[in-house]
Amino acid sequence: MRLLGELAALAALDSINPCTFYIYAVLLLSVSLKERRSRAVLAAGLAFVAGIYAGYTLLGLGIAGAASRLSAWLLSLAAGAYGVYNIAVGLYELRGGRPGLQRPGVRLAPRAVRTAGLLGAAGLGLLLSFTLLPCSGGPLVAFIVLARASGYQGLAVLPLLMLYNVIFVSPLVGMGLAVSALYRVERVQHAVTRAAPYASIAAGAALVAVAVYVAGLG
Repeated sequence: MRLLGELAALAALDSINPCTFYIYAVLLLSVSLKERRSRAVLAAGLAFVAGIYAGYTLLGLGIAGAASRLSAWLLSLAAGAYGVYNIAVGLYELRGGRPGLQRPGVRLAPRAVRTAGLLGAAGLGLLLSFTLLPCSGGPLVAFIVLARASGYQGLAVLPLLMLYNVIFVSPLVGMGLAVSALYRVERVQHAVTRAAPYASIAAGAALVAVAVYVAGLG
């Protein structure tokens, strides 16, 4: 039960991801301008979310596989460094900076929808999921470290990762529903991403705490 609580908290922090929100909003806006139908906007949004879900699950399995071969001390050191990075990113965003990784995705989103439709949206989500780790991703690493400390390694962590990613993509699903119903892409985007820097700082602090905890286990 304790691990499930940690899973829910870290996934919720991870779900407020500014890189994803900016690109997702551009994709939804592109579809809404082209189709003018709420059903088409929602379909493209869900295809994008499906790509994110699949890719982030595969990414988590890859990290879990690598973590099983590393010592707890090395994992705690990496987690602590990642936590400090997340805090620095959050402080940078509070001063008006934006994550640089969003720019290629912003350019790709309209082209993906125009050329490949729903498959393009899903492919963009899949591609983006493998670039999320430097943008945030700290909570995912923290959760995998905690799962390993609780005895979950390799494929044994898959059910937990699937639950983690349900929580991770839930704001994107909500955003797609809201946009398809209200056609207020920018307003919805701003409402959700306003909290992103604070979430990044909180995720970084949580990751540093996990690093100290895991180091204590070793």
